[in-house]
Amino acid sequence: MEALSLYKKAHLVVAAIRVLTYLNNKPPTAEDVEGLLGTSSEEVLLVCRKLEKKGIVEAVEGAYGARLFVLDHTAIEEISRDLPTSGMEEEIEKFKKTQQERDKKIEEIKAKEEERKRKLFEQLNQGLKQGKPVSE
Repeated sequence: MEALSLYKKAHLVVAAIRVLTYLNNKPPTAEDVEGLLGTSSEEVLLVCRKLEKKGIVEAVEGAYGARLFVLDHTAIEEISRDLPTSGMEEEIEKFKKTQQERDKKIEEIKAKEEERKRKLFEQLNQGLKQGKPVSE
């Protein structure tokens, strides 16, 4: 599954479980759901574990593997529809801000150095105009 919110993934997985239960007259396995949705079994299992914690889906271990059952599909509506913000996006923004601050400090240092050089050059020019020897 692409970058979908847990809400959308939950709807897809629950719908797949219901369709496969209807078609095969038995509860599907995670592999069955994976095959229908065209995703990895790890992702299906991850979503199922999250849904199991919320009481939406139940995985029952049997002689022929774990079968998935829908308990309360209406509880999906309580899930946030927003995409989860990854820590990486926050870290990237933090890094960009730090880089901008660093660039600003570098520009300030460069400006101070240019001002210092300009003043030194003016002093040297005044010294030369007045005929004073320039000492290093």
